[in-house]
Amino acid sequence: MKILVRNKDSKRWKIAESIRAKAEAELQVLLTESPSLIRIDEIREGVSPLLLAVREFGLPGSGASDILSFSADGDIAIIECKLATNPEIKRKVIGQILEYAAFLWKMSYEEVDERVQKQKGKSLADLVGTVLAEDWDEERFRNGVKQSLDSGSFILIIVVDRINEELRRIIRYVNECSESAFSLHALEMQRFQTDKIDVLVPNLFGISQKPSAGGIKKKWSEEEFFAKLEKDEPTALEIVRKIYDWSSGKADRIWFGTGKETGSFTFHYLKENKTISVFSIYTNARLTLNYGWLSKQVNKAIIEGFHRRMHEIPPLSHISSDFSKWPSVKILRVFKDPKNLEKFKQAVTWLNDAIKT
Repeated sequence: MKILVRNKDSKRWKIAESIRAKAEAELQVLLTESPSLIRIDEIREGVSPLLLAVREFGLPGSGASDILSFSADGDIAIIECKLATNPEIKRKVIGQILEYAAFLWKMSYEEVDERVQKQKGKSLADLVGTVLAEDWDEERFRNGVKQSLDSGSFILIIVVDRINEELRRIIRYVNECSESAFSLHALEMQRFQTDKIDVLVPNLFGISQKPSAGGIKKKWSEEEFFAKLEKDEPTALEIVRKIYDWSSGKADRIWFGTGKETGSFTFHYLKENKTISVFSIYTNARLTLNYGWLSKQVNKAIIEGFHRRMHEIPPLSHISSDFSKWPSVKILRVFKDPKNLEKFKQAVTWLNDAIKT
């Protein structure tokens, strides 16, 4: 490939000379600084760009992936860099990146976050929030990461300075002839230079014509949520419907989740355009108190007051006061007694008054 460039004030074109990377670390640095160079919207329709990249992410039992990258919606890309001169660029790199994916699969959000904090000195959410600055929905990000980890719906990217036919064929076969949750791709990154101009030509391979099994996250609706609940947990249907109907009139916003198999809705208050996440209910008939979010969104006295009111509900008297966690309980166990539901509503209403006064 020849690249011709010229200064806008000049009529003469110059040939940009091809520059070969001297080390795989050069590719790693380039993508760590600018992860959005990988156009994952070309891989999965509707996904947001990669915006945070962590180098040498350690995976117990598997070594360390070159780069682990995240989008604002919680999509995860595992990136491995190889030079064309490396003999591992053919079959071995495929096994290597699949091994990384296998050891990342089913890892908890907390474990990933802990490893990121040890390396970067900040939490995963704080790092992403710093990049985004505005329009940051931490709850959506965290749920998206958890879903990606649980389903193994990763985007696997092998980055090379020059692609070869063997690697191209293997990637095409994996994507076209399997129904896997992940997708496998190669990114060829050719660099050229003339005078003081540096040119980068990224070329993505492995874009499948068929939809990816792990592609777009499902956004649940009220109708879908209750249809799933009725199918899986019919005995809890009436109670959950009562909670939902009350929540629809009380919450500032009801947010339906994006779980692949399990639907959810979350009760939100809003203050000065900031989301305050109170509780979530899932189609497996469980209630989660979102202490982990509340502890970051309201002051300590308010969450302690809310916690005391939760403890006044007998089936919730065992809930820990560790406000960094998301305690989860069975709906039927808590709200089989109608009095408990009334106490729960009163506590949630108290929280609203405490937040907004």
